[in-house]
Amino acid sequence: MMRLGNIAGVLLACVIPPALAANDSNTPEKDVIYPAAAEHVDYAALNGLPDWRGIWTPNFSPMGAGKEEPALKGSYLSFYKDVRAGKASSQSKTSNCTVPGMPGVMMMPYDIEFLFTPGRVTLIQEAYMQVRRIYTDGRHLPDDPDPTYNGHSIGHWNGSTLVVETTGIKSDIPLGAGIKHSDVLRITEQIHLAPNDANTLIDELTFTDAKALKKPWHQTLSYTRHREWDQLEYVCNENDRNPIEPDGKTDVILPSN
Repeated sequence: MMRLGNIAGVLLACVIPPALAANDSNTPEKDVIYPAAAEHVDYAALNGLPDWRGIWTPNFSPMGAGKEEPALKGSYLSFYKDVRAGKASSQSKTSNCTVPGMPGVMMMPYDIEFLFTPGRVTLIQEAYMQVRRIYTDGRHLPDDPDPTYNGHSIGHWNGSTLVVETTGIKSDIPLGAGIKHSDVLRITEQIHLAPNDANTLIDELTFTDAKALKKPWHQTLSYTRHREWDQLEYVCNENDRNPIEPDGKTDVILPSN
């Protein structure tokens, strides 16, 4: 029979995450990317951030460098040319409920909402009910991230502009129609309200990829504010507008904007 003390030890081990249980005074912290929790959370500091309240809908009309062509190279360029010439297909799996990932999460023809909390900006995309977390608590990007759909995003405020760095995006996530990327992709965003227009939000993206791009590629997105709107529930499994082919593929292509 297990003694009461042993039972308590087992329960404690189950409750305390291994990373925390091992983090004693003798544990080096050089690899920790999450800063220690603050004893005092400064909610008042949120009042100094810009007003992004409301629901934002995408505006797909060209703005600034929004139509710049990517300077692809090698096999990435060959594939892009084949797609443009109709010799290869660039299909997404969004019809079978696979989320588009970054940067597609910012380009969907559905609305987005921003939530400001201490140390984080949370972006909620109505499509697929996606959640993108941008950490502003001082942590740094992981050196060897596990690739995910939206990648790992950290940000900081430069005045009223949110500057975001994102890495660790799955290499099979397209940047646009026929635009592939490698495992060293880095996306830098500068998100801010348009000058003299509090109801237009601008997202300036710079894509850097030494393996796929000859030089950084720039895109500009814009969104229109609707203060009186709210997001609707989006359940992908109930969406049958884009039938899935017998081979599991669809003809849906992410907007390259």
